[in-house]
Amino acid sequence: PPPQEESQEQLLSELVGVKGKEERMTALRKMHPLLNQEGLSMVMERAESEGGAWAEVLEGLQVMTQEALERGKATLEELLQSGEINILDRKIVEGVKRGGIDPAFVQVLEMNIAATEEGGDGSEMSLQILSHIYTRVQEEMEKVIDPAVGLLHRLLRQVSESGIRNNILEKYLKPKPEDEWEMSFVDGDMVTDFGAEVDPLKLSFAMSTYLQKIRDEGSFDEDVVGQTYADCRVIAKDARVWVEQYYDEEMLDDFTESLTPVFQPIMKTLEKYERPPPPPDDGE
Repeated sequence: PPPQEESQEQLLSELVGVKGKEERMTALRKMHPLLNQEGLSMVMERAESEGGAWAEVLEGLQVMTQEALERGKATLEELLQSGEINILDRKIVEGVKRGGIDPAFVQVLEMNIAATEEGGDGSEMSLQILSHIYTRVQEEMEKVIDPAVGLLHRLLRQVSESGIRNNILEKYLKPKPEDEWEMSFVDGDMVTDFGAEVDPLKLSFAMSTYLQKIRDEGSFDEDVVGQTYADCRVIAKDARVWVEQYYDEEMLDDFTESLTPVFQPIMKTLEKYERPPPPPDDGE
């Protein structure tokens, strides 16, 4: 079968079977885009239990991660030297399209923002520039990724703004008029395409996938994971309201049931991460 159809275990078995450290590293660089979180977890487990070639693969992944962070640092330095906001924005658009602005760059950017926030006096202008870069990068990345994933990240940036969040949800989840719905076969079943910019079930899938990745990645502390789950639950509750308003009972049940296993087991834990309500507007 084509490489993208191979399981993670098959891909990694081929990789550790390559003779020679340099040859294996070359193969890893070619194979890396096909590895997902399951594959990365497998490498870490096998490197610890078996060592040998598996340990060399893990070492190679760590080298590639460091290389990606160094590229991200260089890219950020280049952006900061743009001089003019229109040049900066053009470089961001080009960087996202070329792939030079990637998750490693975002990680570097987030670390710089955190460091600047702790810098105190004299860092306000730097923070404004870094925040602008972060916002523009997120906007451009949303244009090239799955619409449901892009919608989720956009909603997470508005988790404290209920009005804006619900306007976004209504815009993206609202179906077309019924006479514009289309029927099609998917895996042998007849399904309805409601014509929404994002199908509700694709949003729920994006949410559950994102949360599983955050939980399994192991690089985030308990509070970060807990807060992310709580924020996604807020989004899920708001989305459910719009699904109930615009769709039939079957869609509402499917949407609810798709997310119940994600949140139900940790409901008590999520209570500590609920964000306080925003302060009232002046004059109220």
